Amino acid sequence: MDFSRTVFFLVVDMAKAYRLRACSQREGSVTIGDMATLSPRDILERLITIDSTSHRSNRPIADCVRELTDEPGVRTTEFVDESGEKINLLIEMGPVREDRAGLILCGHLDVVPATEPEWQSNPFTLAEHDGHYYGRGVADMKGFVALAIHAFRSQRASTLSAPLALLLTADEELGSRGAQRMLEIWDPSRIIPKATIIGEPTSLWAVRMHKGHLTMRVTLRGRAAHSGSPHLGLNAIEPAAAILNTLAELRYEYESMRTGVSAFFNTVPHPVLNVARIRGGEALNVIPESCVIEFGVRLMPDQSPEVAIEIIADRLRRSVLDPGAVTIELINNNPPMLLDENAPIYRSLTHQLGQYETVGVSFASDGGWLARLGLETVLWGPGTIEVAHRPNEVLSVDEFHRAGSMLEELVATQCGGGP
Repeated sequence: MDFSRTVFFLVVDMAKAYRLRACSQREGSVTIGDMATLSPRDILERLITIDSTSHRSNRPIADCVRELTDEPGVRTTEFVDESGEKINLLIEMGPVREDRAGLILCGHLDVVPATEPEWQSNPFTLAEHDGHYYGRGVADMKGFVALAIHAFRSQRASTLSAPLALLLTADEELGSRGAQRMLEIWDPSRIIPKATIIGEPTSLWAVRMHKGHLTMRVTLRGRAAHSGSPHLGLNAIEPAAAILNTLAELRYEYESMRTGVSAFFNTVPHPVLNVARIRGGEALNVIPESCVIEFGVRLMPDQSPEVAIEIIADRLRRSVLDPGAVTIELINNNPPMLLDENAPIYRSLTHQLGQYETVGVSFASDGGWLARLGLETVLWGPGTIEVAHRPNEVLSVDEFHRAGSMLEELVATQCGGGP
């Protein structure tokens, strides 16, 4: 090798080593040689260390993942939003199969804030105590992402009979906006596997259905005036009572509603409507010129969000005397997910688990949007949703390692190959 090529590769290796330091918990704790021996816990430690709260750019954690998966034969595609600061990653290895065989391991890279004073350790440092990991995202869902990255790193592209892919999204905690954005710019001619595991914390139950989450806003417009001259103004808050009454009626109707999948939702077998926020008025001596009501609706998996939006908007407009003074907006639509029980990935996973019961969950995920890409999505991951979004988020070390072993077995079943 001539001198110029030697210098070139030296510069590349130095640049790579520099980037790897950004993926470590402490300056200098990772070297090129260490990369080959990273355990699932090591990877989790690095992911927890990066503050990927949704209001931040997720570039640092995306860069970390790229470095962890940078191997010969690996294909990486970025899907970047308009700001350039939010990235979805699709990382693939193995042959492209026209029959869409193979497996996608999907997780979100963002976490909710960790500002609660009840935290007993630094939420962005992995803590281990009495057989449990603690830190923001250990359950939701950096624990699964760490296992997925480790399973991916354990493979070699040349040995796979079907492709293995990581799909890592941004802004799931903001209503799966990253997955929605990816769907908007997706090239329909692109071929990827159908079978998809989304690593939401399900206590290692395979889940083929979940509710959706619509969020909507009603704005009532009035006319501001001094409260001593009410004939000059129009109070925007007063008609809000009719809007709230209509929303309450809808909530009661939902509570008595049952659909074809209600039997799989033991605790809350119906749609849910929650009035979450109301704002109006500027001062006690001013007639308010606007009032804003925001609410969320969690639809059943076999309900259409588009139909529900139309019905809700019609009911709200008919509840007020002047429909022209009311604006109804859709804030976000995170659609429900419903996978056929005979889907091969679901049958394969439940067979591996020895699971004979169908389970539905009331939280939403990226699965509703990804199903619209023709993916067959199943939720499955370590941890429980009950500890997500709370201080001292926790994950059993034993469950973490059991999930890792099961994931490696699933990869072998779906993709062939091996370490």
